Amino acid sequence: MNANYCVTLSQLYRLLSEMPKKIFENIIMPASQKMYRYALSILKNDETAKDVVQECLMKIWDKRELLSTINSPESWALRITRNQCYDWVKTNRFTIEPDSVALVAEGDETDHESILNDSMNWLNKILDEFSQKNREIFHLREVEEFTYQEIAEVMSISVSDVKVSVHRIRQKIRTSFQKIEEYGIAN
Repeated sequence: MNANYCVTLSQLYRLLSEMPKKIFENIIMPASQKMYRYALSILKNDETAKDVVQECLMKIWDKRELLSTINSPESWALRITRNQCYDWVKTNRFTIEPDSVALVAEGDETDHESILNDSMNWLNKILDEFSQKNREIFHLREVEEFTYQEIAEVMSISVSDVKVSVHRIRQKIRTSFQKIEEYGIAN
């Protein structure tokens, strides 16, 4: 046996015991910004979203021994974030309010920026008509660029349900924007 490949049991145990910490540092911590954006999309409050993500990171750290057994640690972390957000909503008897849309135009805004802002305002109004579940699916797919499989894992639904929802959401957004362009109205 070649001496370069010989590992003692103590070295192997040390490597295996460090693996959850490495997964936490290399996968979970970089995903913390996604966790924050996801929490913010649900809670609509910056400070609350930061607090929830902090709680999630502490929970994940406490359960770091499980990380090496999980197929997709990032999806798992986002599922914990989602559950923590809804736990926070339940315990604080807080209802999720849609973002208030600012209709005041900036003074030095170019035409392109004005059109972009109008489009974003219309998109937010259209998204407010969707259920919370569909807004989350939209956020994960279009903002975080998750795969259908990753969304299914985070939301605890089937991949086919995700695909159907994404299709319907896109279709509704497309038809709403067509109505806006044709008639100046949505719905």
